[in-house]
Amino acid sequence: MIRHLLFTAMVLAAAPLAHAAPPSICLQSFRIDHTDVKDDHTILFYMIDHSVYRNVIPGGCPGLRNDLRGFTYAPIPGSDEICSNLVTIRLNTDGIICELGAFERLPNVKRIP
Repeated sequence: MIRHLLFTAMVLAAAPLAHAAPPSICLQSFRIDHTDVKDDHTILFYMIDHSVYRNVIPGGCPGLRNDLRGFTYAPIPGSDEICSNLVTIRLNTDGIICELGAFERLPNVKRIP
């Protein structure tokens, strides 16, 4: 009986770990070289170390792709980081505000000049 209870407790304790969300990725804003808006859902962040991160905006950001003046983001107050699911962007023409989604590092992506 005790063995069964210990086994059950171990299984229940490990269960949340199996469904844990991936760790949040934060980019240091001063290391961002440039961005490339692919569509109203996707922004690529090109870093000065040649790595590339994709951010998919949950639900999209209407007008992002066609905004002629681009977008503005601000690091988390008190830091220089742009973090997954914590930072908003503002479209410079219309003022629409959208929340960034999760960052994903992309392997072997060619830089845009």
